Amino acid sequence: MELRGQFPINTRSIGSWILLSLIFHFSFVFCSGVRVNAEDKELSQDSNHFLLYQGKPLTGILIQRNPILSEIYETEYYKGVPHGRYTAKKENETLMEERNVRYGQKHGKQISYFENGNLRQKSEFDNGKPISESIDYFDNGQMATYQTFYDSGKPKITKKWNKRGQIYLNHVFLETGESFGRPGSKLCDPIPEGEKNLP
Repeated sequence: MELRGQFPINTRSIGSWILLSLIFHFSFVFCSGVRVNAEDKELSQDSNHFLLYQGKPLTGILIQRNPILSEIYETEYYKGVPHGRYTAKKENETLMEERNVRYGQKHGKQISYFENGNLRQKSEFDNGKPISESIDYFDNGQMATYQTFYDSGKPKITKKWNKRGQIYLNHVFLETGESFGRPGSKLCDPIPEGEKNLP
């Protein structure tokens, strides 16, 4: 049984597809900006504190190294302003922090980690304003701080615990700034099980 002619291959459309793929690939690679080390002599700032590279606002990634902490920071810039993703990694590539920035303001999810890989902090922002909730953890994984926010970005609830799991601050805030709760209250030992039902 001969199959010739049943499955025609249109070489013209394959060639066009390959050409479009190559154009897309090269435009993505060459138009996505540059990677610049913070020590580069061609970096400067203008009077408005926009970061310039070779005299033009930087669109690309700024790489900064911290030899004392053995960390590398990468910040995406768009037209001289932090815009996009920010990461902090150890030199062994362990992710320590990941933030999203929109025109210089925190925007979206913000996450950081301890060196052991445990979650250190997570929060979310909308154009620099905290939204939803923010949680800090101890390196053992226990919650250290819990906060929620009003739409205005002002705190609504704040709770803090020590490493033993005892709460030492429990505040509720009105949007006017007034607060209710017990800041700095003394920590008490828990009531033993047998004594909870005494009159």
